[in-house]
Amino acid sequence: MARKRKNIKKRSISDILKGRFLVDGDAISVWRFILFIIFLSLISITSSHLVDQKVVTISKLKEEAEEYKARYALVHSKLMKLKVESELEGMVLSDSLFALDKQPYKIIVPYVENE
Repeated sequence: MARKRKNIKKRSISDILKGRFLVDGDAISVWRFILFIIFLSLISITSSHLVDQKVVTISKLKEEAEEYKARYALVHSKLMKLKVESELEGMVLSDSLFALDKQPYKIIVPYVENE
């Protein structure tokens, strides 16, 4: 069976405002409940701070990723420009090298095994 509380007193608003419920006979249970609420609030505050730190870290990483994507796009476009034959020809002409008019000859040397 459920246990019954002895001497249950009705508390008035003035008793609550004056804080008499904290020093009355069953004050230990009230203090336990208050400490439990404080403990839960500290856990809640700590977890919200940790979540905020993770959000800040994630936003920094997203900014870095966007920066790296922009760098990649810039370098990739420069590379594609360098691969174009007309660009290569312009760079080679500045070094006083000229393009061949004819295809180069392929020299084939037969392999002879020494016996």
